[in-house]
Amino acid sequence: MTTEYALSLITLLKGILYNHQKAAWENLLQYEPEIKKYFFAIGLDVYIDKSEGYAYLQQIEQEVETELPKLAEKRQLNFFTSLLCLVLRKYLLEQDAQGGSVRAIITQQEIIHRTRSFLPGTSDEAKQQDKIITTINKVIEMGFLRKLEDAENNYEIHRIIKGFVNASVIDDMLQRLQRHAIEKNITD
Repeated sequence: MTTEYALSLITLLKGILYNHQKAAWENLLQYEPEIKKYFFAIGLDVYIDKSEGYAYLQQIEQEVETELPKLAEKRQLNFFTSLLCLVLRKYLLEQDAQGGSVRAIITQQEIIHRTRSFLPGTSDEAKQQDKIITTINKVIEMGFLRKLEDAENNYEIHRIIKGFVNASVIDDMLQRLQRHAIEKNITD
């Protein structure tokens, strides 16, 4: 292996590669065939969405069951994280339908308001808000959201969320989560 595309290899191994990571993104595009061949040899595919500006590794589905370990273990998201991901994906869908900016910017207050609309009322709104803000930070760690460096608590929704939350199931899943929250009286 040559070190010409090591920057892209390492960045992909660490997680999602975005087009704002200029050097690594340009390196990926320049050496795309070589990088794909490198990862294919170890059972991985490089998924690249050039129009949305992101790339990540995914395991190649094997026809014959093999003993290879999974690249990333699938983990179940808790209620609030699932709800917030769906709320953000729905917001992104709405922004795309309006034909606005390529970047989807949302305020912290808008996130809280939209999330609360799927939760039953509570007597302790401060506690509920803290829970939503904690969940926002978790979604940032997952790579679906980025806090902008401004005084207004704005966030950018990363378009990679489209690869993980299918638009066709958003409304149905939000209704299910809302029913679940009411049945279990999940408020915070």
